[in-house]
Amino acid sequence: MGEKYTIFEWYSIFNQPNIIFYYRGPISSIVLRDISKFIRDQFKDNPLIFRRIFAIYMELAQNILYYSAEKIISQHCQDSVGIIYLIQDNNDYYLCCGNLIENEFLNTLYDSCDFINTLDRKNLRDYKREQRKAPPKERSKGAGIGLIQVALTSRNPIYFTHRKIDEGHSIFSLTIKINESEMVPIITYPENNRQNI
Repeated sequence: MGEKYTIFEWYSIFNQPNIIFYYRGPISSIVLRDISKFIRDQFKDNPLIFRRIFAIYMELAQNILYYSAEKIISQHCQDSVGIIYLIQDNNDYYLCCGNLIENEFLNTLYDSCDFINTLDRKNLRDYKREQRKAPPKERSKGAGIGLIQVALTSRNPIYFTHRKIDEGHSIFSLTIKINESEMVPIITYPENNRQNI
Protein backbone atom coordinates (compact mmCIF):
# COMPACT_ATOMS: atom_id res chain seq x y z
CA MET A 1 0.00 0.00 0.00
CA GLY A 2 2.71 2.46 1.00
CA GLU A 3 4.58 1.95 -2.28
CA LYS A 4 1.76 3.76 -4.11
CA TYR A 5 2.55 6.99 -2.27
CA THR A 6 6.33 7.20 -2.45
CA ILE A 7 8.07 10.50 -3.09
CA PHE A 8 9.38 9.06 -6.37
CA GLU A 9 5.81 8.74 -7.69
CA TRP A 10 5.03 12.37 -6.89
CA TYR A 11 8.37 13.51 -8.30
CA SER A 12 7.67 11.82 -11.64
CA ILE A 13 4.20 13.42 -11.82
CA PHE A 14 5.25 16.97 -11.02
CA ASN A 15 8.60 16.98 -12.79
CA GLN A 16 7.01 16.96 -16.24
CA PRO A 17 8.29 19.66 -18.62
CA ASN A 18 4.82 21.16 -19.15
CA ILE A 19 4.35 22.01 -15.46
CA ILE A 20 5.52 25.60 -14.95
CA PHE A 21 4.90 25.65 -11.21
CA TYR A 22 3.09 23.62 -8.57
CA TYR A 23 2.36 24.61 -4.99
CA ARG A 24 0.45 22.88 -2.22
CA GLY A 25 0.35 24.34 1.25
CA PRO A 26 -0.73 27.38 3.24
CA ILE A 27 -1.65 30.49 1.26
CA SER A 28 0.12 33.25 3.14
CA SER A 29 1.18 36.74 2.09
CA ILE A 30 4.74 35.46 1.66
CA VAL A 31 3.60 32.61 -0.60
CA LEU A 32 1.45 34.98 -2.67
CA ARG A 33 4.40 37.32 -3.08
CA ASP A 34 6.86 34.58 -4.03
CA ILE A 35 4.57 32.94 -6.61
CA SER A 36 3.73 36.38 -8.04
CA LYS A 37 7.44 37.08 -8.49
CA PHE A 38 7.96 33.67 -10.11
CA ILE A 39 5.14 34.29 -12.61
CA ARG A 40 6.52 37.76 -13.38
CA ASP A 41 10.01 36.35 -14.00
CA GLN A 42 8.67 33.46 -16.06
CA PHE A 43 6.76 35.73 -18.44
CA LYS A 44 8.97 38.82 -18.42
CA ASP A 45 9.24 38.64 -22.23
CA ASN A 46 5.48 38.32 -22.72
CA PRO A 47 3.68 41.05 -20.75
CA LEU A 48 0.24 40.26 -22.20
CA ILE A 49 0.25 36.64 -21.07
CA PHE A 50 1.81 37.67 -17.75
CA ARG A 51 -0.99 40.13 -16.95
CA ARG A 52 -3.70 37.63 -17.80
CA ILE A 53 -2.16 34.72 -15.88
CA PHE A 54 -1.31 36.96 -12.92
CA ALA A 55 -4.84 38.39 -12.70
CA ILE A 56 -6.42 34.92 -12.74
CA TYR A 57 -3.85 33.55 -10.29
CA MET A 58 -4.68 36.28 -7.76
CA GLU A 59 -8.42 35.59 -8.00
CA LEU A 60 -7.95 31.84 -7.54
CA ALA A 61 -5.49 32.29 -4.68
CA GLN A 62 -7.93 34.61 -2.91
CA ASN A 63 -10.67 32.01 -3.27
CA ILE A 64 -8.43 29.51 -1.46
CA LEU A 65 -7.56 32.12 1.14
CA TYR A 66 -11.21 32.93 1.85
CA TYR A 67 -12.95 29.58 1.47
CA SER A 68 -10.64 26.63 2.10
CA ALA A 69 -11.93 24.47 4.94
CA GLU A 70 -8.38 23.26 5.62
CA LYS A 71 -6.41 25.53 7.94
CA ILE A 72 -2.93 25.46 9.40
CA ILE A 73 -1.48 27.46 12.27
CA SER A 74 1.91 28.94 11.43
CA GLN A 75 3.77 31.58 13.44
CA HIS A 76 0.62 32.40 15.42
CA CYS A 77 -1.38 32.96 12.19
CA GLN A 78 -4.10 30.79 10.67
CA ASP A 79 -3.58 30.22 6.95
CA SER A 80 -5.86 28.50 4.46
CA VAL A 81 -4.40 25.49 2.64
CA GLY A 82 -4.81 24.75 -1.06
CA ILE A 83 -3.20 23.64 -4.30
CA ILE A 84 -2.39 25.86 -7.26
CA TYR A 85 -0.42 25.05 -10.38
CA LEU A 86 0.21 26.22 -13.95
CA ILE A 87 0.58 23.95 -16.97
CA GLN A 88 1.52 24.78 -20.54
CA ASP A 89 0.02 22.70 -23.33
CA ASN A 90 1.34 23.80 -26.74
CA ASN A 91 0.33 27.48 -26.97
CA ASP A 92 -2.24 27.36 -24.18
CA TYR A 93 -1.92 27.61 -20.43
CA TYR A 94 -4.05 26.02 -17.72
CA LEU A 95 -4.16 27.56 -14.27
CA CYS A 96 -5.61 25.11 -11.76
CA CYS A 97 -6.48 25.36 -8.10
CA GLY A 98 -8.13 23.19 -5.51
CA ASN A 99 -9.02 23.25 -1.85
CA LEU A 100 -11.08 21.48 0.76
CA ILE A 101 -14.66 22.76 1.11
CA GLU A 102 -17.70 21.79 3.14
CA ASN A 103 -20.10 19.65 1.10
CA GLU A 104 -23.02 21.90 2.01
CA PHE A 105 -21.59 24.60 -0.28
CA LEU A 106 -21.05 22.37 -3.35
CA ASN A 107 -24.42 23.01 -4.97
CA THR A 108 -24.03 26.76 -4.63
CA LEU A 109 -20.59 26.65 -6.24
CA TYR A 110 -21.78 24.44 -9.07
CA ASP A 111 -24.79 26.67 -9.73
CA SER A 112 -22.60 29.78 -9.74
CA CYS A 113 -20.03 28.32 -12.16
CA ASP A 114 -22.75 26.88 -14.39
CA PHE A 115 -24.50 30.25 -14.61
CA ILE A 116 -21.28 32.17 -15.31
CA ASN A 117 -20.50 29.74 -18.14
CA THR A 118 -23.81 30.59 -19.87
CA LEU A 119 -22.95 34.30 -20.17
CA ASP A 120 -21.19 36.09 -23.02
CA ARG A 121 -18.80 38.97 -22.32
CA LYS A 122 -21.45 41.69 -22.31
CA ASN A 123 -23.67 39.74 -19.94
CA LEU A 124 -20.69 38.89 -17.74
CA ARG A 125 -19.91 42.60 -17.37
CA ASP A 126 -23.57 43.38 -16.62
CA TYR A 127 -23.73 40.54 -14.08
CA LYS A 128 -20.55 41.78 -12.41
CA ARG A 129 -22.10 45.25 -12.00
CA GLU A 130 -25.25 43.69 -10.53
CA GLN A 131 -23.24 41.64 -8.04
CA ARG A 132 -21.30 44.71 -6.92
CA LYS A 133 -24.56 46.46 -6.05
CA ALA A 134 -26.27 43.43 -4.51
CA PRO A 135 -26.21 42.85 -0.73
CA PRO A 136 -23.52 40.34 0.30
CA LYS A 137 -24.57 36.72 0.28
CA GLU A 138 -24.06 34.39 3.21
CA ARG A 139 -20.39 33.37 3.52
CA SER A 140 -19.51 35.56 0.52
CA LYS A 141 -16.27 37.51 0.52
CA GLY A 142 -16.44 38.47 -3.14
CA ALA A 143 -15.88 35.01 -4.65
CA GLY A 144 -18.89 35.43 -6.94
CA ILE A 145 -17.39 38.57 -8.44
CA GLY A 146 -13.97 36.91 -8.50
CA LEU A 147 -15.23 34.02 -10.63
CA ILE A 148 -16.97 36.46 -12.98
CA GLN A 149 -13.68 38.33 -13.36
CA VAL A 150 -11.84 35.06 -14.03
CA ALA A 151 -14.26 34.28 -16.87
CA LEU A 152 -13.87 37.80 -18.30
CA THR A 153 -10.08 37.68 -18.10
CA SER A 154 -9.61 34.17 -19.48
CA ARG A 155 -12.29 34.48 -22.20
CA ASN A 156 -12.97 30.79 -21.59
CA PRO A 157 -15.44 28.72 -19.57
CA ILE A 158 -14.62 27.80 -15.98
CA TYR A 159 -14.00 24.05 -15.69
CA PHE A 160 -14.84 22.67 -12.29
CA THR A 161 -15.13 19.38 -10.51
CA HIS A 162 -14.99 17.86 -7.04
CA ARG A 163 -14.05 14.67 -5.29
CA LYS A 164 -15.75 13.68 -2.06
CA ILE A 165 -13.36 13.16 0.85
CA ASP A 166 -15.83 12.27 3.60
CA GLU A 167 -19.42 13.00 4.61
CA GLY A 168 -18.60 16.60 5.40
CA HIS A 169 -15.92 17.64 2.91
CA SER A 170 -14.80 17.51 -0.72
CA ILE A 171 -11.89 18.77 -2.76
CA PHE A 172 -13.23 21.40 -5.14
CA SER A 173 -11.15 22.11 -8.23
CA LEU A 174 -11.17 24.92 -10.79
CA THR A 175 -9.27 24.92 -14.09
CA ILE A 176 -8.97 28.03 -16.24
CA LYS A 177 -7.68 27.93 -19.81
CA ILE A 178 -5.70 30.89 -21.16
CA ASN A 179 -5.17 30.94 -24.92
CA GLU A 180 -1.84 32.51 -25.86
CA SER A 181 -2.86 32.57 -29.53
CA GLU A 182 -5.82 34.85 -28.70
CA MET A 183 -3.99 37.31 -26.47
CA VAL A 184 -5.42 40.80 -26.42
CA PRO A 185 -4.83 43.44 -23.77
CA ILE A 186 -6.95 43.16 -20.63
CA ILE A 187 -9.52 45.95 -20.58
CA THR A 188 -10.26 47.64 -17.27
CA TYR A 189 -13.83 48.84 -17.04
CA PRO A 190 -14.88 51.89 -15.06
CA GLU A 191 -16.89 50.01 -12.43
CA ASN A 192 -13.64 49.11 -11.35
CA ASN A 193 -18.19 22.74 -17.66
CA ARG A 194 -18.78 20.72 -15.23
CA GLN A 195 -16.80 17.49 -14.70
CA ASN A 196 -17.37 14.73 -12.20
CA ILE A 197 -14.68 12.40 -10.88
